[in-house]
Amino acid sequence: MAKTSRDEVLVQLDRVDTALESGGGDAAQVLREAGDWLSAQGDIEPADALYYRERLQAIRERHGA
Repeated sequence: MAKTSRDEVLVQLDRVDTALESGGGDAAQVLREAGDWLSAQGDIEPADALYYRERLQAIRERHGA
């Protein structure tokens, strides 16, 4: 299995943000799945994982979730 790239991290964050912006789904579920995605990436660089968590928090706050 290939190492999770920084680009994959950015794409995943964009997917989460887009899903919350669309307003068509359950925000709590989208955010749970986002956390699950990070947990499943055992090979992610620590700096990328930290960036993902921080950006996910910013997305959560921006959408009031």
